[in-house]
Amino acid sequence: MEIKTLTKVEYLVGCLPEVDTQHLKDMILQNFHAGRFMDPDLKSIRREDVRINFTPEVQKLARLLCQRWKMAFDEDIELCWQNQQGFDPNTAYWSVVHGKGESTNVHDHASGENYEEGAKVSAAFYVSVPPDSGDLVFQYNLNPYLVGHETVPAEEGKFVLFDSCLPHFVTKNLSDDYRVVISMNFRYKTGPQEDSQES
Repeated sequence: MEIKTLTKVEYLVGCLPEVDTQHLKDMILQNFHAGRFMDPDLKSIRREDVRINFTPEVQKLARLLCQRWKMAFDEDIELCWQNQQGFDPNTAYWSVVHGKGESTNVHDHASGENYEEGAKVSAAFYVSVPPDSGDLVFQYNLNPYLVGHETVPAEEGKFVLFDSCLPHFVTKNLSDDYRVVISMNFRYKTGPQEDSQES
């Protein structure tokens, strides 16, 4: 008798106390108030996404996340710098800022048009999460007829690394303050990591 696995989905949760969340929050909110959105269209799904600078602290965060994934799964990953149009740091890292009453719809980070070169591992790092400001929820199929949900409570300094194909959403921010998260996309490492000139 033998048990075999057809598919499984794992995710990694931990804390990174060595990351300076105050520095990150200040930089992100400065960009947010300056209107550095991924898409200026008020109706765009990316309106909540804020461009961020590739500061030494953001670089440190990316390195630490790669190290944690390697420790857990013995796989080397790197930031997804490249898309079909060339090198774009905004496919690799950005921030999500939610004000009161805001949330994120169900989505994933995989690309059907560019799956081979696109994101394989995605990350959320919680920079500032006031009480009741929204949690991450994974959505997955228990079978063809039932959908399951797994809630990951948000806490400052916490990270979540997960398969980029995994659908997820964020519950509503019920607080009066901003919920600030950094998102990153990684792929399995096949060569030297590219350097970004983003500042």
